[in-house]
Amino acid sequence: MIKITDETYDTFIKKGEKIKIIKLGATWCNPCQMAIPPCNELSKEMENDIEIAELDIEESPNVATSLNCRSVPLFIKFKNGQQVSQQVGWPGKEKLKEWIKSS
Repeated sequence: MIKITDETYDTFIKKGEKIKIIKLGATWCNPCQMAIPPCNELSKEMENDIEIAELDIEESPNVATSLNCRSVPLFIKFKNGQQVSQQVGWPGKEKLKEWIKSS
């Protein structure tokens, strides 16, 4: 999982053909922190199909605001640079993987 910021968000979303997943979170959010190791695992397991990035809402408030982030963790799926789906809360690794694979 790579770290993105307000400055690197556009480049991440637009580069390449893979599905992009952004996890919006914060250091004070326990579920956000719990999600990091499983997201790193999914990033490796599914590296041929997806890229997962992490965005700290306190360090990068502009992107968080533009994506209408109201609670964390918030997972957002992008295809071809367009937002296609959201998952609010930490569903666990297997449910997150199912969500990523769904269209």
